[in-house]
Amino acid sequence: MRILLLTIFLFIISCAETHEVTKKPSEVQKTEVTKTDTAVFEEAIPEKEEVIPQEDSTVSEVSFFAIGDVLFHTPLFKACKEDESKCNFDYIFAPWKEEIQKADIAAVNQETIFVPREDGYASYPSFGSPEEVGIAEIAAGFDIITHATNHTIDRKASAVDYTIDFWTGKSAKALGIHKTQSSQDSVYTLDKNGIRFAFVNFTYGLNGQKLPSDRPYLVDLLDSSGHWVEMVRKAEASAEVTVAFMHFGTEYVELPTAEAMNDAEQAIDAGADILVCAHPHVIEPYGIYTTKAGNRALVYWSLGNFVSNQQDISTNLGGVAKFAVRKVVKGSEARLEVSSATFEGSVTQQEVGNYHAIPLSDYSDSLAELHLLKTKIPELSLKAFTELFQKNLENAVKCNTEDPSIVLPLKIVNLSKKQDSVKTLKQK
Repeated sequence: MRILLLTIFLFIISCAETHEVTKKPSEVQKTEVTKTDTAVFEEAIPEKEEVIPQEDSTVSEVSFFAIGDVLFHTPLFKACKEDESKCNFDYIFAPWKEEIQKADIAAVNQETIFVPREDGYASYPSFGSPEEVGIAEIAAGFDIITHATNHTIDRKASAVDYTIDFWTGKSAKALGIHKTQSSQDSVYTLDKNGIRFAFVNFTYGLNGQKLPSDRPYLVDLLDSSGHWVEMVRKAEASAEVTVAFMHFGTEYVELPTAEAMNDAEQAIDAGADILVCAHPHVIEPYGIYTTKAGNRALVYWSLGNFVSNQQDISTNLGGVAKFAVRKVVKGSEARLEVSSATFEGSVTQQEVGNYHAIPLSDYSDSLAELHLLKTKIPELSLKAFTELFQKNLENAVKCNTEDPSIVLPLKIVNLSKKQDSVKTLKQK
């Protein structure tokens, strides 16, 4: 009996195991087939990646080159005064000519006004220079000539008219002087590489002289009436980038004055994006300046002299401003920025009948030995020029001017458009 019961029990267990084994392989096989079929399907029709349309973008850039005062004292025009055939001043700019022409836009501050030969060339205090200086500036490759300086009416209105006539029809544009009110009221704009620039030029004064009462438009002044500020606003509204050439500061001082900084703030707050300044006859710092209103601009506080007969080491050390503006267009949006900014030294090499400017990077003690000031100033040397230039760069912190290498690229904001947007939002 026991054997019979045991046999029955074993038979039941055996049937249960057979049923379980049959069931599990069937389920596993079904699962494996499903995965395999899916894999084959995926290989046949790959999964599509989400395609995000990429808008085309274009990048354009404009490079600038700017120098300070071309200040024609007697030794510079003496040979020309004696012999008309010697009125060729190409040699003044020759060491820099390649870089001048390489720049998209090059500017020079023509400190002195031109006069006819028969009126007589003259030096300080009432300068009058040969027009051949302008011919040399054109040959060198300059595009912008700034004429609003404290010496603009040294030789009265007739000399200003003579200078305007000289530049009329030339490849370079003279700023800061006008024959008519409508000329002063218009803003000079220039399209370059897809970017529209506006240029303005103002001087703090005219060495105590006054403009003719019937021709108040003759020279662009940093006038107390604020007309000049309105012209900066007008320039900002007419272009994408506004460059202001400012003639201000105190002579022979290596830092901008409080008055100059106040004028700079007004210009920047009115829309100037870049300020290139002159007048002190010595170099001053450069960098990114932020106004109390929070607007920012690239500022070269003073480029100093490019060429002159002034008699100190500091007045024979000039500065060359090199900067670039970049425009990035993506779809309907455009971004403008100051993409680079540097300041390089330039030495006025005074030699008899051969006054010219040499890059500080190319200067040497052997050249210093040939300098006319060497006997008067024995310490004049490459080291003296180099140390003075380095001091200038370090002075930036003393006038709240930031190192461009830390800040750039600096976004250019069109304040006129920004203000229009604010007005629109308020109206809504």
